[in-house]
Amino acid sequence: MERPAWAPRSIDISVPSVARIYDFYLGGSHNFEVDREAARRAMEFMPGLPKIMQANRAFMRRAVRHAVDQGITQFLDIGSGIPTFGNVH
Repeated sequence: MERPAWAPRSIDISVPSVARIYDFYLGGSHNFEVDREAARRAMEFMPGLPKIMQANRAFMRRAVRHAVDQGITQFLDIGSGIPTFGNVH
């Protein structure tokens, strides 16, 4: 498997990553076959995982919009996964 330019050399792209699996469920492109395979295996036990992850991200975005409307301007998104698809910023 060829390492794309966006993947730092310090990460092992042969081992699934929860952040990249989350990216896969959201429809992102920052994941590898090893992540997609792990995601598919998890979906065997819980087929609705992609919809659950998408609903989770949609809730986070609504919550952030509401907080911004209330005057909050700083956020700390802990466990946000790879910030490439529908992120807080």
